[in-house]
Amino acid sequence: MFYQIRYQTGEIEDVIKEMKNGNIPCMDVDNMAEFEWVVNKLKEHGIYRISSIPLDRKARDVIKEPEFEFRAAFCDNEDGKGEPMYIDFYFEPIVEEDYDPIFGD
Repeated sequence: MFYQIRYQTGEIEDVIKEMKNGNIPCMDVDNMAEFEWVVNKLKEHGIYRISSIPLDRKARDVIKEPEFEFRAAFCDNEDGKGEPMYIDFYFEPIVEEDYDPIFGD
């Protein structure tokens, strides 16, 4: 069975370690605002988003992983000319409202 760790936003140091080891870590975020927050936190650690590489929404199979949103490229040079490192971002699914409370459950 396939097992994958999805890091939370408070685990930035672990994500950086994974990236520097040549892995593509996965991270859960709620929305684009939280993604931007992560990008800013990575900047504080000397990891910069490579804006010339677009967000890759086809990097993973969204049929098998519907929460997958995109893969973003980063490097350890502010000019974006370093070796690319990647993070796969997953958005938390939107919880649909149901009628359970109406029926007293």
